[in-house]
Amino acid sequence: MEFVVVDLETTGTSADSDAITEIGAVRVLGGEVTGEFQTFVDPQRPIPAYIARLTGINDRMVAGAPTISAVLPMFLEFARGTVLVAHNAKFDIGFLRAAAARTDYAWPKHTVVDTLTLARRTFPRGEVQNHRLGTLAAHVGATVVPNHRALSDARATVDVLHEIIARLGGIGGTHLYDLTRSGKQATPAQLRKRHLADGIPPGPGVYTFIGADGAVLYVGKSMNLRSRVRSYFSPSETRRKVLDIIPLTERVDVIECASDTEASIRELRMIAEQRPPANRQGLRPSAGHWLRLGAGAAGLRAARTTKPEDDGTVQIGPLRSHHHVEPMRSLLYRSILGPDAQFGPTRGDDSFHQRMRRAMTTDPSEVLDDVAHRLRALTTSGRFEDAAQLRERTEAFLEAAARAQRLREIAEVPFIVATRRHRVSESSPWIWETLAIRHGRLGAVLALPSHGDPVASVEHLRRISADEADKHAPLCFGYWGEAELILHWLQQDGVRIVHVDGDWSSPATGAFDLGALSRAFARTAAATD
Repeated sequence: MEFVVVDLETTGTSADSDAITEIGAVRVLGGEVTGEFQTFVDPQRPIPAYIARLTGINDRMVAGAPTISAVLPMFLEFARGTVLVAHNAKFDIGFLRAAAARTDYAWPKHTVVDTLTLARRTFPRGEVQNHRLGTLAAHVGATVVPNHRALSDARATVDVLHEIIARLGGIGGTHLYDLTRSGKQATPAQLRKRHLADGIPPGPGVYTFIGADGAVLYVGKSMNLRSRVRSYFSPSETRRKVLDIIPLTERVDVIECASDTEASIRELRMIAEQRPPANRQGLRPSAGHWLRLGAGAAGLRAARTTKPEDDGTVQIGPLRSHHHVEPMRSLLYRSILGPDAQFGPTRGDDSFHQRMRRAMTTDPSEVLDDVAHRLRALTTSGRFEDAAQLRERTEAFLEAAARAQRLREIAEVPFIVATRRHRVSESSPWIWETLAIRHGRLGAVLALPSHGDPVASVEHLRRISADEADKHAPLCFGYWGEAELILHWLQQDGVRIVHVDGDWSSPATGAFDLGALSRAFARTAAATD
């Protein structure tokens, strides 16, 4: 790793109300100093006398120095692509971040290492009297004595950092996360298996922990495979199910993907197929909590899986929880059958199924009008808790019906090709991330160069995604998790529809949005007037 060790001198201790007077920094690679940075900074305010006595920096010394708005971009360019290190990093990095915010300068995503935190873990109290920089520098035999000047203190911190790295190396600390983690130690099994993360590529993809018999023990996905897999062998991993399978893991396999969307979908499919013991067992493609209207004279009931709707069956969901099923069932019965309805339709009620199907699929106005009048009555009588409960129940119904509507619409489309201009990281080239979608399932993904033409790839995508064409029954309710990931991707800024077989549309503001309930409630006020 390449580090930039930084130290500041300031007019006080508050990053909000005080200012920087000096920045000193040392760039280090492989134990060797590769560059230094030092400058006074005009704080644009007087330096307090006690600060001048402590640091030796007075108003005369900073007069004519550049302001922080000029210095900060130069420092960040010096530190570009490195790990920032400071002794009591909360202070130094806090001042730098506050200065960036005041000057409207974007703060980069630097990893930060705090030598004070590391020293407290590495040098026990019996070994050193305290963990101040001067004490530690003397203890490790630093070549520079810290003297409350920025560059001298940064140079001394470099020597302290090197001693800390040497000590951590003796107990198995070899990676950046060994410097950024808390005081907890990795387990012996994690240390023994840490080599399994070597050679993992960066970028998005899916990873699998494989046991001695070839069984899949765990499946995950990440936008940065290398960083994510390494984290499993560090103290930051605390999940008991994962810690239990690490001793059993013999290798980690990865599948590189073109985007996070592809990785998320592949993860869902692999968990459903392999049922790894360390993953949540509920992640199956068809399982959920649904409210189903049966065919014919059948009423509403809960369902864990879906079925085709070509026989008149209708289902909405998936619901947030099984606890929503019975309240939603009661809500719909009351709205369609009247306040005395308890158990569903009576025999011979031919209109029930038609009205309920309409309310669940296209037009919930009958439900919303009933709810709006009940809300008006409850609020007028001061029963606000009951009104809030009714509103929450109605919102859950609208959400479930809207989700089912979106799933139903995309399930009916045989073939969609869509693309967006995308790059995996700031350093990677721009590509056209192009998806072929079959009945709400991912059929294929292509990463085309930015100068390529996604339209020209339509027939190729049709061929390579043909195997997915027959896997959509019952609709895409059977793959609702995957379909919702695709719908989310399609709704992102910059996504362009390249080709559609047939028609596909999704209302921007449909009948099942919360605005429809608000409008129905407003109409009740007009009616009472």
